Amino acid sequence: MGRAHRYLLSLVPIPWFISESYSFCEKAEPVERNVREYYVMIVSGTVTMLSGGFVWPIFAPFVRSEFTAPIQLVGLAVSGYFLLRMFSEFPLGVLSDRMGPKTLLIAGRVLAVVGAFICYQTKSIWLLIFARALWGVGDASFFCIGMSYVSRLFTSERRGRAMGFFQAIEMVGSLIGQTLGGLVAAGYGPRMNFLVCSVLGVAALFMVTMIKGIDDEASPDKPAPSLIPTRQEMIQVLNMTVIAACIINLGCMVINAGLLGTILPIYATEELGLPLTSYALLVSGSTVGSVAGNLLGGFLSDKMGRRKMLAAGLIVGLVAVFGFTVFTGFYPLLAIMFMKGIFWGVVYGVIPAFIADAVPDVIRGKAIGTFRTFMDMGGLVGPIVMSTFVEFVGAPLGYMYSFYLGVGIIVVCLGMVLRLREPRPA
Repeated sequence: MGRAHRYLLSLVPIPWFISESYSFCEKAEPVERNVREYYVMIVSGTVTMLSGGFVWPIFAPFVRSEFTAPIQLVGLAVSGYFLLRMFSEFPLGVLSDRMGPKTLLIAGRVLAVVGAFICYQTKSIWLLIFARALWGVGDASFFCIGMSYVSRLFTSERRGRAMGFFQAIEMVGSLIGQTLGGLVAAGYGPRMNFLVCSVLGVAALFMVTMIKGIDDEASPDKPAPSLIPTRQEMIQVLNMTVIAACIINLGCMVINAGLLGTILPIYATEELGLPLTSYALLVSGSTVGSVAGNLLGGFLSDKMGRRKMLAAGLIVGLVAVFGFTVFTGFYPLLAIMFMKGIFWGVVYGVIPAFIADAVPDVIRGKAIGTFRTFMDMGGLVGPIVMSTFVEFVGAPLGYMYSFYLGVGIIVVCLGMVLRLREPRPA
């Protein structure tokens, strides 16, 4: 890291939840080193989410109008982002345990830039799907490795707050991207959003080159983790707590990507007649809720337990998804989208900390990779399942029934949460 970069980072204060204690990972390196690594991850993650925010609210309507695609093909295009990502998360977690974060993060940012630029240029929906798949692999490297790396910077007592704060600040980037993305799409056409993402991807690439990694990862006194997980490691990773948490996350991701990321934007713009800019504002309201959910979920889960906080988040989500069947006005929908954001923020913030507590540090990358694989599986099958369901039932009734299906999924997830045991910090 250059002298200018070190100086800028030295101006940033230590977060309140860190300054309470300097017990990072029980490692001997100076506190300032971990704080700087944490802030570099926050800034690079915020830029990455800013880029994603430019595309998330406009992608399904863009595919629908630009390629005159039926709802099922729109669902396939949305799933394209998770197509290769689902198979790359666990290997990335294994590699991060072996190599550390920096090289893989750089490679991922390069793939994301290439994918975004192809999306901007292409006139073929199949090449668009391929480019989104490439983009998804690039983002997988950041989110999988980023979660694992940040979790290693903190002990269990502050891990929930640290990860919640990390993801909440990322969501602020997404919020800005969604708001600006709607304006850019309205003023210059939605294709321009992909060019903006390419530029932002280059900025994120620059940021991850500043990451140094944890010195202990390369310690000569400690053998490097194997590239092929051992049977004992897999038993530790695939314990009942991790599996149950991953299945809950799978169900929530089916709702988030399939129902709220694919069906809802089409329902809002075609059935309710909302302009794209208004829908972008609704998505921004959801992101504000996600920021609040991450912060509250992380802090309160450290205080009252992961399981109780996760159950509370699911109850909020159940009310929000059911609300889409009742309200059609912009302002009631804005309130519902805010609640939906709290639901996803709590789930996305608490489950990684839940899983990180349930496994030893040396295999945490593999555990987070497993979590991300299930999440991507939900992102892959969710849009396809929900769009096929709506197509089968037929609009407008299919939209209502898809929301009821989402409520049912949350009820099942809530039942699983109530049966979970609070993990003992590893």
